[in-house]
Amino acid sequence: MRNAKTSLFFYFLMLALNIFSRKVFLEYLGDTVSGLTTTMQFTIGLFNLADIGISTAIIYALFKPIYDNDRCEIGRIISLFCYLFRIIGIGVVAVGAVLMFFMPSFLDEQLPPSTVMISFASFLATASLSYFVNYKQYLLAASQRNYVIVRIFNITTVVKILVQMAVVWSGSGYFAFLAIEVAAAVVYSVLLERRVRREYPWLNPSFRLGRAIRGEYSSVFKNMRRIVSHKFASVVLTQTDSVVIAHFISLTTVTMYYNYAIIISKLSTFVASCFSGAWAGVGNLISEGDRNKIHHVFKQYTVVVMLLAGVLCGCALLFADSFITVWLGERYVLDKSVFMCMLGSLYIALLRQPVAVFLNGYGLYDDVWSAWTEALLNIVISVVGTIWFGLIGVVLGTLVSTGLVVLLWKPVYLYRSGFCRVGVLSFYLTLAKYLALLVIAHLIVGRLLSLAPAIESLGVFFAESIITGLVYGVVYMMILLPVSPALRSVVAVIRRRVLSL
Repeated sequence: MRNAKTSLFFYFLMLALNIFSRKVFLEYLGDTVSGLTTTMQFTIGLFNLADIGISTAIIYALFKPIYDNDRCEIGRIISLFCYLFRIIGIGVVAVGAVLMFFMPSFLDEQLPPSTVMISFASFLATASLSYFVNYKQYLLAASQRNYVIVRIFNITTVVKILVQMAVVWSGSGYFAFLAIEVAAAVVYSVLLERRVRREYPWLNPSFRLGRAIRGEYSSVFKNMRRIVSHKFASVVLTQTDSVVIAHFISLTTVTMYYNYAIIISKLSTFVASCFSGAWAGVGNLISEGDRNKIHHVFKQYTVVVMLLAGVLCGCALLFADSFITVWLGERYVLDKSVFMCMLGSLYIALLRQPVAVFLNGYGLYDDVWSAWTEALLNIVISVVGTIWFGLIGVVLGTLVSTGLVVLLWKPVYLYRSGFCRVGVLSFYLTLAKYLALLVIAHLIVGRLLSLAPAIESLGVFFAESIITGLVYGVVYMMILLPVSPALRSVVAVIRRRVLSL
């Protein structure tokens, strides 16, 4: 709960700040430079191996020694990853330094080469800190103390964005914007390092020790190879769209696409914030070994995520174009079909969360083929679709690849290898039932919304969207309650918690 409350607080703070800052950056930096920033961020994201599996391997390896309070083993594991991260970090910086010289030609010289290269180098520098300093934060995450990381990161980010806005307002230009980006990353690393030392004064990771003991942890490396494959697919899904658009269409189109991608990202982050730290809790639950309880909690988790996903995606479909119009202007509104495909991908991604959390909790990573299939499908469909159909081809790649793997395979794998049950058909029937009821709820709310006044300002937008979201949630919940025992049990738990306060 502490993780969730901290994440949600900063979620709403960052949401308000991003809405304001995005408009400022578009106005003072322009569409092309803003598109360059987005493209560089996503390109560097492809190099961030810490976020495509190694961090998951660290957290999973730390569960048992943390549970046993084995400081010696914790220190050995962190030393192992100190060695691993430093080696990978050197490789990433070297590859990035070479790639930097090819980025101007990749973007068809849409901006001066020096601007593109300096932008790439700045974001590469910020990403490299994950390998040389920030890897210790995963000990906090494994200890269900992710709120510490969230707090430090978001406070630093708030200050960074405010200073960047002041800089572009004053006319200092894009290079000053990039300098603040790098400085903020350094400050975050220093603050995080100080906090880790205060929380774990006995922790003293050693590069030499990590190199000496690497042969003793073959199971960790085995898991890591599998996890990286799975996480790589996720990175391809989230990071490559902007790169493909920048190369095959234009940086200006990246800017228009990213305005809607921000909406998608914030909705996804909201759901993730509600369940911040859930993986560690599920790992603890699985350690108890009560299969019936584990499956019951999975069904509770699933229905809550589907309720949130339905309400958020439904409201986004109703309000996104109006929001973009009053926020940035009508010229930034995308074709409706493009955004509907993006919402479809979001809905599937949110449904993925309960299955993914339980697969991680069980340590089930053997289906490496599914990750590579998902990544390959996304790249092929996105590139070919962009050439033939333009922007909608990119989002179709994500929608088709995630739909095939996430909906058709992952639940089967979890039920067979995790729950050791054969009743996965019940999961699909429940999914279809909830989705059909969502359509009914959407039609009801859409009819009610037609009676509301037109949205002509951000104030009216926020008022209508909040009220509509609450109504949507109540309507959908009332429709779900009679047919969902899992949701009724969740409501009963909440009611008992409230009454006990």
